[in-house]
Amino acid sequence: MGYATSLISKRVVVSLVMLITTILLTLVMIMIWRTPHVLVALYFFTFFIMEGVYVSAVVTKIPEGGWLPFAISFILAFIMFGWFYGRQRKFEYEMNYKITIEDLGMLLSNPEIQRVPGLCFFYSNIQDGLTPILGHYIKNMRSWHKVTVFTTLRYLLVAKVPQNERIVVNKLGLSGVYGCVIQYGYADSLNREGEDFVTQITECLRNEIQKISGYEEEIAELEHAKLIGVVHVRGKTRFHIGNKVGWFDKIMLAFYQVLHGNCRSALPALATPLTQRIEVGMLYEA
Repeated sequence: MGYATSLISKRVVVSLVMLITTILLTLVMIMIWRTPHVLVALYFFTFFIMEGVYVSAVVTKIPEGGWLPFAISFILAFIMFGWFYGRQRKFEYEMNYKITIEDLGMLLSNPEIQRVPGLCFFYSNIQDGLTPILGHYIKNMRSWHKVTVFTTLRYLLVAKVPQNERIVVNKLGLSGVYGCVIQYGYADSLNREGEDFVTQITECLRNEIQKISGYEEEIAELEHAKLIGVVHVRGKTRFHIGNKVGWFDKIMLAFYQVLHGNCRSALPALATPLTQRIEVGMLYEA
């Protein structure tokens, strides 16, 4: 009985995979390859009819055991949709409440904000602006490192990123404030030694600073901050699910938080020492 159920499940899965592959390849031919419509239609109807007949023959076997792959697919699809939905809501919140360089300048102009010595790597997922956690951090800690590098890990749809394009740095217009994007492809490894990681970025910053006039003082400040101490600040966010939130959001965001709580941080892959890591918690209002 078990063998028969397994065999039926395999037949249902294989036939559906063939049909879905035909549909997806047709979309690729239209949207990416720009294949003439006559050839697309010839390909689609030929294979769709053949595979459609085969699928219609095995659909009758679903009650006899073919339901199993559908159940597994539904569970996996629910997990992927929950992750996508939560990430999308998080992205929308960060875009709506992101900190601009002008906002940062206003925050730092407050005389109550103390400028502490040292080099800070502040990690952010936002490239066009700064994470809302930054404002939360400054307002509550009442302090700011003299040299701060906003660091973003950026995944590119290529196998490997050339070494000279791996780290991209720039000056953000405020004294001691820089931006850094670490780019990597799907075949690249993020595993780096902590000191080597810091050294590579500071070397790139030194080269960038040398392009402007009067760079000696700024480079000296960068080296001095590195000698005093390095700290890596990462935000850890959760959704605040209030009573006004709809039932769908309550379920999906709660499920997303379970998934997110089991994700690893990228900082271990960068081999940053535990004593240099700081996590700043913040609640995003759903």
